Amino acid sequence: MNPSDPPMPENDRPIFSGRYELYRRIARGGMAEVFLARDKLLDRPVAVKVLFPEYATDPSFVERFRREAQAAANLNQPNVVGVYDWGQEAGTYYIVMEYVEGRSLAEIIRAEGPLHPDRAADIAIDIAAALAFAHHNGVVHRDVKPGNVLVTTAGQVKVTDFGIARALTGNTADNLTQTGSVMGTATYLSPEQAQGQPADPRSDVYSLSVVLYEMLTAGPPFTGDTPVSIAYKHVQEAPTAPSQFNGDVPPALEAICLFGLTKDPDQRYASADDLRGDLRRFRTGQQVLAMQQGGTVQATTAQTHLTPSPGTRPAAQGTVPAAGPPETSPKTAPNSPANSPTTRTQPPDKTRIWATLLVVLLIVVAGLVYLLINGFDPSGGDAKSPVAEEQTTRLRVPAVIGLDWEEAEQQLRDRGFEHITIEFQERQDTPPNQIFQQDPRAGLLLAEPNNPENPIRLFASKGLTVVRIPAVQRMEFLEAEEILLAAGFTVERIDQQSDDYVRNIVIEQSVPSTEERPQGTVITLTVSIGRGEVQIPSVEGQSISDARVTLARQGLLEEVLMEHSLDFPLNTVIRSEPGFGSSTERGSVVRLVVSMGPATGQVPSLEILGTTDASQVEIALRNLGYEVKRVEQALSPGDLLIGQVIRIDPSPGTDLLLGSEVLLIVGTGDPAPDPAPAPAPPNNFVTVEPGE
Repeated sequence: MNPSDPPMPENDRPIFSGRYELYRRIARGGMAEVFLARDKLLDRPVAVKVLFPEYATDPSFVERFRREAQAAANLNQPNVVGVYDWGQEAGTYYIVMEYVEGRSLAEIIRAEGPLHPDRAADIAIDIAAALAFAHHNGVVHRDVKPGNVLVTTAGQVKVTDFGIARALTGNTADNLTQTGSVMGTATYLSPEQAQGQPADPRSDVYSLSVVLYEMLTAGPPFTGDTPVSIAYKHVQEAPTAPSQFNGDVPPALEAICLFGLTKDPDQRYASADDLRGDLRRFRTGQQVLAMQQGGTVQATTAQTHLTPSPGTRPAAQGTVPAAGPPETSPKTAPNSPANSPTTRTQPPDKTRIWATLLVVLLIVVAGLVYLLINGFDPSGGDAKSPVAEEQTTRLRVPAVIGLDWEEAEQQLRDRGFEHITIEFQERQDTPPNQIFQQDPRAGLLLAEPNNPENPIRLFASKGLTVVRIPAVQRMEFLEAEEILLAAGFTVERIDQQSDDYVRNIVIEQSVPSTEERPQGTVITLTVSIGRGEVQIPSVEGQSISDARVTLARQGLLEEVLMEHSLDFPLNTVIRSEPGFGSSTERGSVVRLVVSMGPATGQVPSLEILGTTDASQVEIALRNLGYEVKRVEQALSPGDLLIGQVIRIDPSPGTDLLLGSEVLLIVGTGDPAPDPAPAPAPPNNFVTVEPGE
């Protein structure tokens, strides 16, 4: 199997401790492999790390595995992958951890190259937070590397695999690391670890600084043919400044990175908290301590003599001093007892040391003043200011892919690049003489753009029939097919369910992009069809736990929404959304609407309702959730309560289940008859004519 293994057949899935059902393998390490599983008791996805059987019989490996579980289980912090449980099953050991949906930092760097400095700093801040929490709890990680840093789909950073961590408060006599042996990954190893010395929080600071360096440059500070050669460089050689590979790295962030890479642990950041604080100062635009303390100078200063000369005592504890003369006196003969490993020369007088440092400082200041004055000399001398020099040496690489090679070369020379090489290759998918690749990539700011040892490399097409396979993984199928067809290849498609790739995305290509093939070669693309369609099962009337198990068997997740109901008992499922029989993709979330039982309320009084009109009272009660029934009570004709509510039953103030029936006692009867019209009054008035 590989990290993209398909799910195991349902009948063949191992279940550890009767609780953890393994689903598929998602990773493989040096001493264990990791499976996606489901905790059947709590009904949640988990990651289960299983020790290889050949190590399970080795007491030292088992003890290391046990300590991993105990140390990591105590680390409850947002940037630490949680450890839930551990145990023994079928002759091997396992650890149950939080399942993190996302990619490792190593995958991100491989896919994207150098990260934006701000993004790199933010990731390093979160890693430092995790390490600081572990250090406060007495645990050193000792294997910080991009492969042990996970970034979720939402961007959250989590540190995993405290697999070789050990408690700082543990008994040193019971140390699992043999004297002189090296644990961890050589590329990210601190100098003290490389020399077999005990690791402490400052060792994690160094390893995190290596990770930060790799995020900024897409490569570690030291490489070699063997782990031993890499470890040797960690001890003896100074790292090249990140800005030499990526001119976009700000000086402050470079100083932080190099200060963390200081050889002597006493001279680098004392804790992950200190490193995190400096990174936060960088992100908020404040002055960083690494620049104030000369971190760049300390980190980049190397020991020139890689092999101690005869009679010279190595640095204390095997470390290499950042700078300074050897401890031997020039007046002492090489073979004298004063230079033996057990004899220590007297330290130089502190007054003379400070006097020397003061003289050096005055010389440096005088030199800077001289350069500053001459740099702004209005007479037009040859001297340049540091700013002008910076502007003349840093050049940004233009994009020339797609141009004719002569046009591309001329454009580069016009931008100030002097050393350019052009390599012609057979490319059927690119017109003859056209640039199809450039190195360095476009947009990169080069600190040494005209170094003859690192020319600008352009690759132009010769236009023959043998061509390199385009890289189409992670592309949408139609786009990938179009690219391959345009290159002259034939395309075949194989569909495959996938939890990691959305529908119609290319999971794998049969021939990698690093190889060439004749036109007409069949390239098979494995394409995701998503997680597969499933039908929503019937869960109505089931308990929450039973409904969750029913959905999990179909590969579905759940979200619970509570709702009052008269028809379904408390904590039983009323319905699902989408409903029973609907089709959805495996892994989708199904909403379970669960009964809270019936709701209750108090029957209101007519005074609270503010009316006795039967129709208005009925409407108000129905709006409150009650069923309403009218009961008539005959009244004498003309009674003022005819058409009005006389009383409510149950009586106002009674606690009653919503949906229950409320009776309205309403008065009925004939209205009062209209009164007879009054007779007209007699006309007793005398009419008087005018003039009488």
